[in-house]
Amino acid sequence: MLPLIFMGINNEEDKGKVEQIWSKYHGLMLYIAKGILTNPVVVEDAVSEAYIKIIHNLNKLDDISSYQTKSYIVSIVRSVSIDILRKNKDRVEYFDEALSETPNNDTDILNNIVIEEGVAVIKDAIKLLPPHLKDVVYLYLVHGYSHNEIAKMLNITEAASKMRLYRAKSEIRKRLVGENHEK
Repeated sequence: MLPLIFMGINNEEDKGKVEQIWSKYHGLMLYIAKGILTNPVVVEDAVSEAYIKIIHNLNKLDDISSYQTKSYIVSIVRSVSIDILRKNKDRVEYFDEALSETPNNDTDILNNIVIEEGVAVIKDAIKLLPPHLKDVVYLYLVHGYSHNEIAKMLNITEAASKMRLYRAKSEIRKRLVGENHEK
């Protein structure tokens, strides 16, 4: 069911396009916004704002299933999410809360530091991946989607999803091993 903000579209053809976009890309749009923003309410705001921008440019979208349309939608959601992040500093608030939790003793402090540094190194390696690999990593490892679900969201085969995850892990492993040898 489409939200009420889309019901103001008078043109039947445009309504059809918006419904197709909603059914085909809504999950992907949420995933992209969640990868940038942490607050679920802000994520919904970003996706809604992206829809508004997309609706204003519906005349530019011919084939809803095309790679160009998917790329356009992804770039709009990323752009809107980054703009909102800059305005709200959502991630800074999240990390401030996480850092305020104090561990019980010195051993816990050292363990937490080592874990945080390891996670930071892995996150940095993931950030350097090409977008098509990064998307599968986040969907599979962070959000827990199955390869079948990922394949549907990204409009690829299940085998392609598995292969992209394998390649992403290999790239991350190469970067981590390369960094350890440099030290």
